[in-house]
Amino acid sequence: MYVQTVLTNNKTGQDVPDNFRKALAFGGYAAKTVVYCLLGVLIISAAAGSIRSDTPSQKSVFISLLSQPFGQTLLGLVIIGMACYVLWRFTQALLNADNLNNDAKGIVMRLFYFVSGILYTTGTYLAIKVFLGARSDSGQSSSEQMSSSLMQQTWGWWVVLIGGGLIITFSVIQFRHAFKADFMDKFELTAMTEALKKVARIVGRAGFFARGVVYILVGSFFVHAALVSNPQQAGGLKEALNTIMQQPFGQIGVIVVGAGFFTFGLFCALESRYHKT
Repeated sequence: MYVQTVLTNNKTGQDVPDNFRKALAFGGYAAKTVVYCLLGVLIISAAAGSIRSDTPSQKSVFISLLSQPFGQTLLGLVIIGMACYVLWRFTQALLNADNLNNDAKGIVMRLFYFVSGILYTTGTYLAIKVFLGARSDSGQSSSEQMSSSLMQQTWGWWVVLIGGGLIITFSVIQFRHAFKADFMDKFELTAMTEALKKVARIVGRAGFFARGVVYILVGSFFVHAALVSNPQQAGGLKEALNTIMQQPFGQIGVIVVGAGFFTFGLFCALESRYHKT
């Protein structure tokens, strides 16, 4: 109720200082650049067989960062950046930092920003856990653990089902971005050269398409888990990649997804520099 009231009443983001917005946006997108580029490399390497490891996941990215020289410093900076991105998403949602109109489209976008903020909060929490020493995986994935906890509640079945539906809807939005390239509206185009605009369209389309493929699988896992009342059927990135790998030409498919994640990291790098604030 509070969120709905804030979304309805706060019409502009003029009360949010420009420097504050720019700092949050830069830190957040810079952290996403590191995470997505490294995740893309890990996915491609695993699919190509050049490394012997479990299927890459968000946690494996944080563990990989921690194992590098000055790893604690690197991961600490990524955590700070992700925390900035969480604050940026909530600033977009609750304070209307993007100055969206107070119509149906604007409210839906701000709700999306709010949900995105919650999702990246869980990612930041996972990074903090790795930073503090939680490197080993438990028997269940984080998606299985979450769905299992929810399904123990009387209303949990509906939450998992609706959550899966929302993730599938989100995947459709990713495909829409990939085909229409409407993400270019996010950029301060007057500050970009024609070559940079071209690069942004290419890496953006590839990145959003790869995210769409993964999210539609993850959403389907949650819907299926709810329908069969079995939290073990839920899954995240790792399970999505395993599903792709099991298909004909699955190795190529996983490499394509990994390349898409890497290019999305490049897209985030451009956003960190040219995002419209």
